[in-house]
Amino acid sequence: MPARPPVDFAPFKRLKEAAIFLHVYRRDLLCFFLVFYLPVILAGLLIPDIGPGGQTQGTGIPVVALIFDFFYHPIYMGGLIYLLARIEAGQPWSLKEGFVLGVRLWDRLLLANLISLVVIGLGFMAFVVPAIIAYARLAMVEFRIVLDGDDPFQAIRNSYRMTRFDMLPIIGSTSLLFMAFILLRLLIDQVAQTLGTDPLLAFILDSILTIGVMLMLTVLLFRFYGLASRRHALVSPRP
Repeated sequence: MPARPPVDFAPFKRLKEAAIFLHVYRRDLLCFFLVFYLPVILAGLLIPDIGPGGQTQGTGIPVVALIFDFFYHPIYMGGLIYLLARIEAGQPWSLKEGFVLGVRLWDRLLLANLISLVVIGLGFMAFVVPAIIAYARLAMVEFRIVLDGDDPFQAIRNSYRMTRFDMLPIIGSTSLLFMAFILLRLLIDQVAQTLGTDPLLAFILDSILTIGVMLMLTVLLFRFYGLASRRHALVSPRP
């Protein structure tokens, strides 16, 4: 049996690495998201929340916009992973290539997201812990599809294999990131209520925070993907 490779837990270290990556390549990432994520922001602003009977609801939950985001997600995620890979390799990139790749892989990424959502949902029905474990073990699925050409089922199997030694570091790092996100969002809402800020301004601040966290999360998981790929290459027997 091969020896277990050394794994550095260090969630703060991984978050620091992701933050440095965001800072260094902030212009590329900002350019990408101004184009790719703009449709999601516009959907949140312009599409009303439609309830039963076609009536506009005041629930504060933009159901139609969330559905749009879910089906558009594979396109911008495919483009974002393409961008990260090109940046890391020092290769040129273009918005057109990223968009075309996202559209080409839309069906694979959407199916993989649906399967992952079902698995994580079943984990929540069983208990919270299985859902968290499932999230960590499926964290590499989209990267496998975009960068390795896997189909959804291959991507799920390979993600499960790749995250064998990184499950706890992924859980630790993403938990810290989401806790920071929740605290900052509560702070924004509290300040907005205290100052009587225009709801549109609060929405814009929430959107900026959400974009920042999404970018940070994707870069963080991309870092784990790279570490797992290099580890696998080192321990795999050479022909």
